Amino acid sequence: MERSRLTARLVMLPLCLLAWSGTVSAVEVLPQPKTTGMTHQARQVAQQTTLQHLERMIGQRPASAAATVEFTAEDREKIAEANASAASGTPLKIGLMKSVALGVDLQPLDVAAMKDQTYSFQQGTVKSSGDRLAWTVRLDTVGSLATRVRFDDVSLPEGSSLYVYNDAGEVRGPYSGKARSFWSHSLPGDRLYVQVDTTGTDSDKVSFKVGAMMLIDSETEAFCPDNAPCIQDGSCYDSSDWEHIDEVRKAIAHINFVEGDGSYMCTGGLLADTDDSSTIPYFLTANHCISTPEVAATVEAWFNYQTESCGAECPSLSDNTATLGATLLDHSAVDDHSLMVLNEDPPAEAWFLGWSSTPVAYIGGTPLYRLSHPLGSPQAYSTQEIDAYVSPVLYCGTTTMPRGAFIFSRDVIGATEGGSSGSPVMQENGQVVGQLFGACGSNLNDVCDSANNVTVDGAFANYYTDVSKWLSPDEEALPLTLEKRGTGEGRVVSSLTSQSASQSTGTAQPQLLGGSEIDQSDWSWQAALKVTTWSINSSWTCGGSVIDPYWILTAAHCIVDDSTERYSTVSPSNIQIRAGSNRFEYGGQESKVKRIVKHPDFDPLTRDNDIALIELKSPVYADPIRPVTLEREETLACLGTAGAVTGWTATTACGNLATVLSKVDATIVLPSVCGTVYGALSNNMICTSSAATDTTECQSDDGSPLAVGNGRGGYAQAGIVSFGNGCDDQSAPTAYTRVANYVSWMERMTDLDLTSDVGPGIIDCGSVCRAEYAKDTLVTLTASASAGSVFAGWEGDCTGTDSSCELTMSKASNVRAIFNAPQASSQSICTP
Repeated sequence: MERSRLTARLVMLPLCLLAWSGTVSAVEVLPQPKTTGMTHQARQVAQQTTLQHLERMIGQRPASAAATVEFTAEDREKIAEANASAASGTPLKIGLMKSVALGVDLQPLDVAAMKDQTYSFQQGTVKSSGDRLAWTVRLDTVGSLATRVRFDDVSLPEGSSLYVYNDAGEVRGPYSGKARSFWSHSLPGDRLYVQVDTTGTDSDKVSFKVGAMMLIDSETEAFCPDNAPCIQDGSCYDSSDWEHIDEVRKAIAHINFVEGDGSYMCTGGLLADTDDSSTIPYFLTANHCISTPEVAATVEAWFNYQTESCGAECPSLSDNTATLGATLLDHSAVDDHSLMVLNEDPPAEAWFLGWSSTPVAYIGGTPLYRLSHPLGSPQAYSTQEIDAYVSPVLYCGTTTMPRGAFIFSRDVIGATEGGSSGSPVMQENGQVVGQLFGACGSNLNDVCDSANNVTVDGAFANYYTDVSKWLSPDEEALPLTLEKRGTGEGRVVSSLTSQSASQSTGTAQPQLLGGSEIDQSDWSWQAALKVTTWSINSSWTCGGSVIDPYWILTAAHCIVDDSTERYSTVSPSNIQIRAGSNRFEYGGQESKVKRIVKHPDFDPLTRDNDIALIELKSPVYADPIRPVTLEREETLACLGTAGAVTGWTATTACGNLATVLSKVDATIVLPSVCGTVYGALSNNMICTSSAATDTTECQSDDGSPLAVGNGRGGYAQAGIVSFGNGCDDQSAPTAYTRVANYVSWMERMTDLDLTSDVGPGIIDCGSVCRAEYAKDTLVTLTASASAGSVFAGWEGDCTGTDSSCELTMSKASNVRAIFNAPQASSQSICTP
């Protein structure tokens, strides 16, 4: 939540809201301790031991800095302006990224000629001791409270590590470098040291860049006294005020994360699941804080950040245990929730919060409790009371935040500010019932004004069914979540052994298609159609989508000749198909057309039933996209859903005219929005408004897909571009064929299973995907790098660098597969 940006009129996308209904039994989990990581004392001992090793290895640190970066007064003004002008639902910005571009390559070292002493080398110092070698560089900062380092193009052989430490003896690492680019933990101090620990034999394989440093504003130290007067220090309250406060203290974390050129802060908390033996560190925060896998990977969670006693000064954030990185499991703007799993264990002292699936939004007078980090301060205590009569429309200025999806309450003790976003809100028994979105009201400049403002939390009960696969796991359908990371591309396919196939929730076979692979874009299903005839209207182009290696989905008007009143279907020989390329003219794969299946009820005048299927003579090896079905339309493609339309844009590349793959963001709106411009739409159509603002370029979209999130980290196709004002007015709405209405027809025409995402029990999708398996199922994951990429290894519940990993499903599991672009090696030779 942002004190400066949660205005009385929240400008948000209208979203489809699912009312809580039915007679499903409530699920209740109480707060509980879970033995996970190291104790704080053990971490300090390990840190000191590591520091002694690093100092012994290098002998002498560099006397001067290889780079100095400064957080200036101008930077502070930029952040203040960004926070003041940011839209509602934007986390608090606290830092800025500074480019460094410091290259390191140890290949030129003549290790055999080195003696047991410290040398100067590549703006740092280097020393060889026995069979080990260390190299260190110094990085200075000015005006930064704490700093994160971004490593790029990292090449570290197995057994080699990177560390970052400061003059105070605080050490972060080791970092193994499987991912070619990553952010380090935060470290305070104006002098940081980056040190490589490797062997003399492997030193010629070590190279990386310090690409950037994230500087956190040093004035954040003043957050405590700068809080609003009603903010209450959490250390001033104890179990006599709230029975579960001491347990909750150990579950709440201050988080910072990187998005774009900035560092941001929010609050979140650990959640327990129903499996008593599980120690999976599930973590709840707000969708407006973390909504992409890339941002989740940068999350740094600081636990137990609280004052030593009531009214004491702010402690150093670095005195507390921090975890680095998270995997995004589920998120939605409908109720502003994000569920992640931390990539590192929280401290051994941590507690995991309980939760309740029972709706409370309508129970007026219910007391609520919260610990959060307003403006980044140590834990602050606040209580609220549910107001079941406040008007969301009156207070929030929107119809898209109804009671039920959100909980509306009034502050009783304390309050929240920017940085509190995502903080879990609990009942008196310590069970989570939601997480903080922000506030609505007419006097938001005064966070202490509970008469004119209301606190707004996303309701846990509203999204419980979405997160229950993790928090209340079914032994017949345990989720396996796969995240693909790194600078390269590739795919991971799951398969089952013959012994475990009978235990699976469905039959599963590997779905690698064979044949040579191609470079694929983030929107790999986009196809290009070029039609050439002998008529007056001799040629035209369209888009399409790959739904299967042998099938392309497009608009019917793209495959008919409108030069005559007959609107006859063109011959298959007149169509050229290209897939798997970012360019319309070349690259990827070309395929000839075997047959065209136009919908029998296509009306070329009204564009009703504007859908066609193209069967190919030879397959294309581009990742397919699945259609949105009627059963899933209300959750994936309802009013207010944000999607993207891919297509082709004419531009100039290297001085030559080129047509490149592009996309325009679009939001599904009421059919009447299109109706006022083009006339009434049929039930077979949907309408979107475009977010395009660039009037100098035009994207050719006809027949191309409208892609929306599939709820599993990938995409599904909701529409086919049918008609609109095009480049005459890019702000005008666009009408699409409603794909959900035709899935059954598509399956009959193609004899394909298009209902499931990729088939039961199969993982083979985008950057994040998942499948479900019965307990004790033995799953084999096989990684295959795309052309121009290499597979670097596994993290999470799979480890190692072999291309295959076997995993027995004993619990909900999370795996990260790292694919990297290849790295050129240095050929220069010199001595220290």
